[in-house]
Amino acid sequence: MGKEPNAYRSGAYADHNPDWHDADAPAKADGLAPWLQRIPCVPSRVLDVGCGTGGVLSALKPRFDACWPDTEWEGWDIAPEAIRRAEAYRAPRLRFVCGDVFETPVTADVCLAIDVVEHLVDDEAFLAALAPRAPWHLLRIPLELSVLDVIRPARLLAARERWGHRHAYTRDLALAKLVRAGLNIVGTATHRVPVVPTSLPGRLFRPFRRSFERWAPKTAATILGGVSLVVLARR
Repeated sequence: MGKEPNAYRSGAYADHNPDWHDADAPAKADGLAPWLQRIPCVPSRVLDVGCGTGGVLSALKPRFDACWPDTEWEGWDIAPEAIRRAEAYRAPRLRFVCGDVFETPVTADVCLAIDVVEHLVDDEAFLAALAPRAPWHLLRIPLELSVLDVIRPARLLAARERWGHRHAYTRDLALAKLVRAGLNIVGTATHRVPVVPTSLPGRLFRPFRRSFERWAPKTAATILGGVSLVVLARR
């Protein structure tokens, strides 16, 4: 559904991203778990569309085993290499499938799409196809149309070339696409995977960034970028 199939199905994506971002999975789960807790039902199935190597789903499941003891957690991805790596996480009620979920009738109570839509050639078609698959949706979308990104376009080009990003979003643009796909926004937050700066300017700037993001998260995202939007939505 809109992904460039060669880079993902051939394994070429891993040439630029050897760990497939698996090291970031626990931090991403930290930002997602509080929103899953807000869902007012016990899901029978949580479906992760574009699950990559499965690290996020694997990090989320143990946090909910006590309150959702019978929930099935299922990750799908079109990339054979990603699913091969995800098999290391396989456990009772946690499974992974290589294939295009939109070529099947699979549905769920909750759909996850974590750092997926920015990779798609047709992001709106993906969201429109995803919306009917579950009553609840939790998404994570990078916000790469900040002031800093616009005046330093090399960052946008690097995201396209290294990470395969085909779209860049502001908060309002991302939300507008979700609403156009038929989703009702329940809540949002900005989240970033902690990064330790390696340059001296980056280390000096870090305390200011953290304070700015804490006290004015929307404005910080607009000006500085470097964050993702977490969205809980209903069909």
